[in-house]
Amino acid sequence: MANVYVDEMKCVDESGSGIDEWGSDDVYLLLFRGRIPTGAAVQSSTEFTVTGPGGFWDVMDDGDRRSRDVLVATFDPASLYVVQLIEKDDGRDVAGDVTGAYRTGLNLAWTAALARTIGQSASQRRPVLAQAISDSLRALNEVFMELPKGNDDEIGRPQALPTKQPAVLEFKGASGLYRTTFKVV
Repeated sequence: MANVYVDEMKCVDESGSGIDEWGSDDVYLLLFRGRIPTGAAVQSSTEFTVTGPGGFWDVMDDGDRRSRDVLVATFDPASLYVVQLIEKDDGRDVAGDVTGAYRTGLNLAWTAALARTIGQSASQRRPVLAQAISDSLRALNEVFMELPKGNDDEIGRPQALPTKQPAVLEFKGASGLYRTTFKVV
């Protein structure tokens, strides 16, 4: 069985402004995996994981590069993977019961998007499903990163992991610019 790893995380600009800010970033990764069923099915397996910071993506500053294989999910070629990078400020916002709320919200968005795409091929379903999960992640972030505890920041938009591996995704937002390399092994 193969797995999806973050092979490398590079901090290009931890402030997102091109100006080195005081301090450094601790980052973590949100990952949704949903198996794209064939035919008219609207039931499928999903997974939501939160990885990091945990020592490997702590204290990231401009120019830092961490080349360590970090396991983020099991690999299934029939699945869609959507990932997002988050800057942790105090305690990690997506933790504990909040992780369950994300899982529930993402599963609802996934099932609704599957229902809208009944009869389409997996390749036709993929962009619709990716957009639904991306939108759902952003909506959940708006709620849980703005509550009294919340102060973490999105680093760019959620992105679908390309099927071609290795894949380099660039996460760019007000909280920084990071290039992340994923691989399947």
